Amino acid sequence: MNILILGLGSIGQRHLRNIKKIYPISQIYSIRSKRKKTVPLLNNYNKVIQGDIKKKYSIIYLNSLAEIKKKKIKINCAFVCTPSSKHIDQVINLIKLNIPCFIEKPLGSSLKNVDKLKKLLIKKKLITMMGFQLRFNPIIQYLDKVIKKRSPIGKIITANIHHGENIKDFHPYEDYKISYAANKKLGGGVILTQIHEIDYFLHFFNKYKIEHSSSISSKITDLKLDVEDIFNASFLLKKNKEKLMCSITLNFFERPKKRKIFLIGKEGTLEACLNSKKINLYSKGKKKIIKFQFKKNDIFIKEIKYFMSCVKFNRRIPNELNIDNGIKTLRFALNLKKDFYSF
Repeated sequence: MNILILGLGSIGQRHLRNIKKIYPISQIYSIRSKRKKTVPLLNNYNKVIQGDIKKKYSIIYLNSLAEIKKKKIKINCAFVCTPSSKHIDQVINLIKLNIPCFIEKPLGSSLKNVDKLKKLLIKKKLITMMGFQLRFNPIIQYLDKVIKKRSPIGKIITANIHHGENIKDFHPYEDYKISYAANKKLGGGVILTQIHEIDYFLHFFNKYKIEHSSSISSKITDLKLDVEDIFNASFLLKKNKEKLMCSITLNFFERPKKRKIFLIGKEGTLEACLNSKKINLYSKGKKKIIKFQFKKNDIFIKEIKYFMSCVKFNRRIPNELNIDNGIKTLRFALNLKKDFYSF
């Protein structure tokens, strides 16, 4: 297979390593500007290692997307792993070239050209998929069943979602101040960077209607960034006569990092930790610990295999995983970003 990867930063190189692991004989293409410095070679822990990324993976560099058409290169699929602000325009150009796309979250940093993208997708009917890899996380899949089937803690009354991690720890190989997450013009900010939590919130409670919501975001630390570093929201949800309260808290400054989901049900409580891969379940006076055995990279492997299989056999990816979901989640996140307070 001929695979194009746009963006060879942290997530781009993770996908590159996984693609070569799954499809070792695949040919990798990438766009490389002569003005940019050499791309550092990273390992699974985002540490710079010795070596030349071009030589190691036999990458063929192109000067632009136009070169694909000019040289009549057959690209089977593309991975868009550039800063968020570039995604939509790049995807539009790829779709015009009839190339199926895997797009890292979020779909973009604004709704500019979203309608143009939708019209093009309807016309071309190409395979697309969003990089919300937590949908392939066994813990998220387990919680989805708990919430929708009311077992084993009964009807859910409240839910609390928390993700806090220090932005300085994201990419040890680079100065956080130049990262996309820290810069408004690149599509940064805690809401879009940690949009996974918003995505699975919408997925968990897709049968509920939001009756009322309130949110606030701001920059409250001395971190050198021009975007929000904290966000908090509360949602009153309703389904038929049932009501449920959910809160989401995200931040860019917490150490040690914390990524938890806490559910209170009519018959018990559940605390899930995505970092320790463990669930503490309290039901009917008894405590149970559920441990999940998987590595972080396993869920990336799963999503890549799923996408590549759909491309290979020309299988449509459902709306809950494709660009339709990317648009829905982006719209929701951008509405939340409106309530930004700078003091």
